[in-house]
Amino acid sequence: MNRCIPLCLTATAWLCIAATVNAHYLWISVDRNPDDQSGTNIYFEEAPKPGDGSYLDHFLGKSDVWVRTIDRPAPDAVQAEEIKQGDNRWMRVALPTSDEYSVDAYGKFGVYQYGQTKVLLHYYARNLAVRSHDAMHELGRADQMKLDLVPHDVGSRYEFTLLWQGKPVADRMVFVRGSKGFRKNIKTDANGQIELERPSSGTLTLRSSVEDPTSGEEDGEAYELVRHNITLVMPTTASADSP
Repeated sequence: MNRCIPLCLTATAWLCIAATVNAHYLWISVDRNPDDQSGTNIYFEEAPKPGDGSYLDHFLGKSDVWVRTIDRPAPDAVQAEEIKQGDNRWMRVALPTSDEYSVDAYGKFGVYQYGQTKVLLHYYARNLAVRSHDAMHELGRADQMKLDLVPHDVGSRYEFTLLWQGKPVADRMVFVRGSKGFRKNIKTDANGQIELERPSSGTLTLRSSVEDPTSGEEDGEAYELVRHNITLVMPTTASADSP
């Protein structure tokens, strides 16, 4: 079994609580600094930092978190625990010591009403840290997740493929953010792909979604639409090698 050390896995899911508040998502970030609150911390807040955890009960004991490494590429489920510090509240899991990994998470929020439409919300999040083409190939796809953003390195460029249940999704917007104010919104092509120049450093964050017009009932509450949201965080300080 891999030895684990405290790291910071931060997942932040934001919800549109009122018309004036933007939609929010699940995010994962990793902090290896031993001098602060490093650990595998999962937040559900309006910003990627500790908060009062008002909506954390939607995920406590219900979320799935997996850690994958080159040595152990199969999904290794990790149990999250509740953490409280003063008025703040979040969840925490552990991460193996490997420098190359994929941390993947899934959680179902439940039914939320947007205007007149009740939507069943699902959140998926990933943090992928790799240093080589082979590592990206090995860890890039999270097979255990129904919704995925899969990266490929092609020379000086990245390709990302949006997959729903293993099949490419065309004509969906992917919102990309990076260092130095980089912002780009790109629709997936017929193959479910977008392309980006690979930055030499910094972190890329991407998010997208798919919708299913299926109606149903969740915990006794009716809904008219199902929405699946995904984010991918990729530290790019160490560029992947070309094949």
